[in-house]
Amino acid sequence: MRMKKHETVVSLSKEMELRGVKHNVFTLTILINCFCHLNRVDFGFSVWGKILKRGFEPDVVTSTTLVNGLCKEGKMGEAVKLVADMVERGYRPGAYTYSVVINGLCKVGKADVAVGYLEEMEKLGCVLDTVAYNSVIEGYCLQGKVDGAREVFDVMVSKGTTHDVCNYNTLLNGYCKMERVDEAMQVFDEMLREGLVPTVVTYNTLITGLCRVGRTWAAHQLFRNISACGLTPTIITYSTLIDGFCEQGNLDEGWALFQEMQKSAVKPNLVVYTILIDGMCKCGKLKDAKVLFSRLIVEGFQPDVHTYTVLIGGICKEGSLIEALKLFRKMEEDGCTPNACSYNVIIQGFLQHKDTSTAMQLICEMVNRGFSTDAATRTFLLNLPTNDGSPALKNLPGFCDDHQDVKAGGPFPDFTGRRDGAQS
Repeated sequence: MRMKKHETVVSLSKEMELRGVKHNVFTLTILINCFCHLNRVDFGFSVWGKILKRGFEPDVVTSTTLVNGLCKEGKMGEAVKLVADMVERGYRPGAYTYSVVINGLCKVGKADVAVGYLEEMEKLGCVLDTVAYNSVIEGYCLQGKVDGAREVFDVMVSKGTTHDVCNYNTLLNGYCKMERVDEAMQVFDEMLREGLVPTVVTYNTLITGLCRVGRTWAAHQLFRNISACGLTPTIITYSTLIDGFCEQGNLDEGWALFQEMQKSAVKPNLVVYTILIDGMCKCGKLKDAKVLFSRLIVEGFQPDVHTYTVLIGGICKEGSLIEALKLFRKMEEDGCTPNACSYNVIIQGFLQHKDTSTAMQLICEMVNRGFSTDAATRTFLLNLPTNDGSPALKNLPGFCDDHQDVKAGGPFPDFTGRRDGAQS
């Protein structure tokens, strides 16, 4: 079980039965746990039925195992009912049982309900640990209710539970995702005053938050603090900061960090190369982008669809449409299938440079592959006339028959037989 070989345990259970070896509550509980880990809680309930049929009385551990399985599958209504049944049968669910339910509720956006279980735990005399509180803090953050998370965070201390680094990291992440980075930095200061040592996760969270709101130099200062604190930046640290500088057009700083990476223990990966190629394309340094693209192949990386799409977009921006189309075709030859984004990027390139004929051919090709045009492509199509002055959409096969409402001001087509806003 500790090796997580759940299928093997299930097979051994069947062999036990074939050999006439009888199960007890302990072995049946193990079997329930295996089925729950295999996301087959329905089989777990079948074993539960065997326990009852054989005259055994399921204990709190057995019941909690099923509660955990239901929570993992998001069946919170059934999980809550099972806990209520445990209480009715005279059992007293412990802190672990309630923590499982609290965590499950928070994962399905029911943090307010989870708070009620925290209060129930307190009434029953259960020890409220940082894990239970952290589930609720994270639950509120996932719902974008960071003020609710802060309230629970503050209640912890009043109830006698000391904050740990995980609690702080969770709250910091909540503030950063809501772009409330000043408050996040205040929480970081509180963390330091409390004597807790930030981890690289703490720094990565803050660096990501600062870069998201364009405060890249503040993020860079935190980056320097990582090494000063004896920690090692991760690939996430570097890629986030490089992306932050590239997004602001500060390619020189992004490149300097890239070179620093190459001298460190953390080597650039495909994500980092793609970020820099994208930054170079946006800054009009297409030649450098092509050189870096060639270099990543020499370094042993296989460009993915995102890397190809970024460079294709840069080439289109420069107006080298034939070259862009060649790279688009080479992408598939190299075993990298274009996706909807790839098609939309190259189609927009051709439309922007008034080559509607090739654009229409590519649209038909993408539709045949089951992809849709995006909003930007559709806007190009609606506004771009052909050489004879007629709308470009008029030349799209089947458009006049299928989209008369668009010409009259109706919704945009997506060329896959569905309307925007329709249920797929």
